[in-house]
Amino acid sequence: MGRKRTCELPFCKGVVEGTRNKRRCDKDRNIHLHQVISKNVKKIMKYLEGCEDFTANDVNRDLFKARLDKNEKGSMYRLFQAMVREGYLLERGKRGGLKVYSFAGISVDQPEVHVEPEKPVAVKVASSRLRPEEVLLGKLREFVHTKSGQWNHDDWMWLVNRADIREFGISEADIGRIVEEEKARYWLQRNSA
Repeated sequence: MGRKRTCELPFCKGVVEGTRNKRRCDKDRNIHLHQVISKNVKKIMKYLEGCEDFTANDVNRDLFKARLDKNEKGSMYRLFQAMVREGYLLERGKRGGLKVYSFAGISVDQPEVHVEPEKPVAVKVASSRLRPEEVLLGKLREFVHTKSGQWNHDDWMWLVNRADIREFGISEADIGRIVEEEKARYWLQRNSA
């Protein structure tokens, strides 16, 4: 074991133990950051605060010139999960199969603006208490919102072939009808705001 130090995350008061390349915080044993990530936490946080939304690949491309390996990207993902847990970041759905995050403090004057898009994520969390139709509707609504009301054929094929959508046993035509209704609702809400 290496020497003990305080956690690199400003919102965490934990003590970090570990080797030069991997460090674990005693507040959350799942968080272990590779050296390249732990040395750049402040740089990453400054970048995140300036972005409207981002994925781990965006951070890798813009800050590390796409040089992070899969283990270091995993370390960055764990960093983001800790930031979500502590309320520093918000999850905004998925884009291209990757989780999309946004900085929770972008609009200090209007915090409810960032709370509203979180509803699709809340549907997933509360799915055990919802009827199957409500769960499906939530997943389709999330698809429409993450695609910003526009998608192509590949996106459509990805949606209808998802195992968590197929398990409902609903036809592609019915899925298409529901998605189009949600799309119309999405654009109506977006244009009226």
